[in-house]
Amino acid sequence: MDLILSIFDWIGANEAVLSGIAATVVIVGVLITVGRGARSLFRGGAASTSTPPDPDAPASEAGDPPLVVDRPSIAVLPFTNLSEDAQHEYLADGLSEEIILGLSRIKQFFVIARNSSFTYKGRNIDSQQVSRELGVRYVLEGSVRKHGDRVRITAQLVDATNRRTAWAERFDRPLEDIVEVDDEVTEAIVAALQPALRRAEADLARRARAEDLTAWGLVNQAWVAVQSDLGSREAAESAIASCEEALRRDPDYALGHAVLALSRSLLLREGIGEEGAPDEAIRRALQLSDDDPLIHHCHAALNGNLGRTTDALGAWERALELDPNSAAIRAGLGIARIYNRQPDLALEGIDQALRLSPRDPLTYHWLANRALACSLLGRWDEALEAAESSVQRTGSQVGYAVLASALAQAGRDDDARAAYAELRKRAPGMDPGDFKKLVRGLSTGDQADALARAMYRAAGMEPPDAA
Repeated sequence: MDLILSIFDWIGANEAVLSGIAATVVIVGVLITVGRGARSLFRGGAASTSTPPDPDAPASEAGDPPLVVDRPSIAVLPFTNLSEDAQHEYLADGLSEEIILGLSRIKQFFVIARNSSFTYKGRNIDSQQVSRELGVRYVLEGSVRKHGDRVRITAQLVDATNRRTAWAERFDRPLEDIVEVDDEVTEAIVAALQPALRRAEADLARRARAEDLTAWGLVNQAWVAVQSDLGSREAAESAIASCEEALRRDPDYALGHAVLALSRSLLLREGIGEEGAPDEAIRRALQLSDDDPLIHHCHAALNGNLGRTTDALGAWERALELDPNSAAIRAGLGIARIYNRQPDLALEGIDQALRLSPRDPLTYHWLANRALACSLLGRWDEALEAAESSVQRTGSQVGYAVLASALAQAGRDDDARAAYAELRKRAPGMDPGDFKKLVRGLSTGDQADALARAMYRAAGMEPPDAA
């Protein structure tokens, strides 16, 4: 508190030479930083309790860092203030602290505590030295710079074992939105880091010998496989095999049971597999770790795959409560709302996910369902745009179904028939009558009827009078 009062005294004594906006930035920065400190105390800080290294100590001897092998390990270094205004130091530090807190909520990541990471503040240090000293594989670096009336924030995730950049992004925001900038950018970085870390770990697992993989490596490999194509039988079967091997090594690995359950539900949705097997596996996962948002994510997606919309909504809401920065969870909740006959509410969650994690492996899935929601609302131009963008990434049943209908609605009959042919490759047993039943289950309005009639036209068939 004495520090706060002294800063306010300094502002008062020098207000003649400070611009109004600069004084505001200092005040907001102090309040944000102090507020975060209080929140950190109540939340218990970040996940790791690593002992802070001596800032003047020499680096460890050359060699591989003492990595945490059962999950990705990451250190978030203090963001560098590249602005001439020293006031932006508060924004830089605040961003770093919030990112640490956001990542520490994700049980699948090992996150170095703030006290250890901040011993590197102001030091020009190599990521591999940080890796050796803190025992982490990944290092997140960033900077804050003022450009006129805007603030530019950059962030990059470095794989310290080879100095390769696994992910990088830049954010430009108006200086007047400085408080909103902090929360928005923090949310976006944490959301984007989740799939980036998992992709990097999956690449590592692919290069490793099978006998060297940990249970985490096997399950992460399975997770990335099924998320890359939710409609692929081969991906689901491969994921099941990886999870079963992981559980042979560690029978009480909760995430292994959860991803196994999700993968089995993907097959069961196609009529393959044993009834009840997904439920048995997800029950075991929840027994082992009921506070893990990724396990609740799997639970929610499983319920959605098996047509249990109400249960899916509840599980998605619980997952979002545990990890409010997850783009995938926000999108999942939005998609569940489509099947709860709430396409207007669905778009909010899906659009948030697309903004937070535009490079996510599930983007194709989110876009396909965005297209479905838009078509149910009669927003055909948006539906067509989203469906085209979806199938350009990964062709899915939903993506091609909406694409065929939207093209027919737009009068592009040849393109509609081509999209319908692609749909039939992915769902050989589906015909326009099946699609009509599906959309009638989502909505009984005029737009659902229009969507059903458009599918008949895409198939080159005359719509029934009651379509």
